[in-house]
Amino acid sequence: MKYKNKIYLLVAFLIFSACEIKWDMNVEFNEDFSGKYSIKLLINEELQLYALDIGEESSIGSLNDIITELPDGFGSSIFQEDSYLGILVRNNFANITELEEQFELLKSNENTALLLLPIEEIEFQNNNEEFRIYGSFGELFDTENEIINQSGYDNVFDGNLGFKVPGDITKPNVEDIIENTIIFEADGVTSKTFELISENNKPLNPQSIAVAFVVLTAVYFFVRQLRKTK
Repeated sequence: MKYKNKIYLLVAFLIFSACEIKWDMNVEFNEDFSGKYSIKLLINEELQLYALDIGEESSIGSLNDIITELPDGFGSSIFQEDSYLGILVRNNFANITELEEQFELLKSNENTALLLLPIEEIEFQNNNEEFRIYGSFGELFDTENEIINQSGYDNVFDGNLGFKVPGDITKPNVEDIIENTIIFEADGVTSKTFELISENNKPLNPQSIAVAFVVLTAVYFFVRQLRKTK
């Protein structure tokens, strides 16, 4: 991807200046699998200035470029947090298909693709029994570069991908699941997969509710009639 090429060219600067890129994405699903998500991208101010100095072709561009290229329907804001400049992007989705379409829109543009920085792929599968999220994080840095290998990668990139799902999470089997929410970490160096499986607790459909009401009503009048005959 083009946006990865931009990141490669800035790695040496990131390492020698101890700069960081911080990325947080949180996706929250409702019972009907509509939901909302937010993406926060924080870039050290020195990196922003360096990116502008070395020219458009080799920079990651400014955060304003990302906002300008966002598709319709996305909410966004730019903010400052300590020594970082940040962008916060938010959106809602009516169903899983719409969520996937929105991700594809972001990936189709060189600037907005930065919002999905470490994600190589992501898939959502839903059936009557379980809801599954599967994906992978890719390498953001050229691990074969001799200068970079000598300097190290510590604290260059810090990424977190969080999901909140309606059903109980059965995979991964970890202790730090709070309120059906789990967070996967990305370091920008390691290629690795992530997977979440949760029980699909779908609400009763209208037909099931109607049948249950009729049955309960019949039982009520049957019991009442028995009491009268005693």
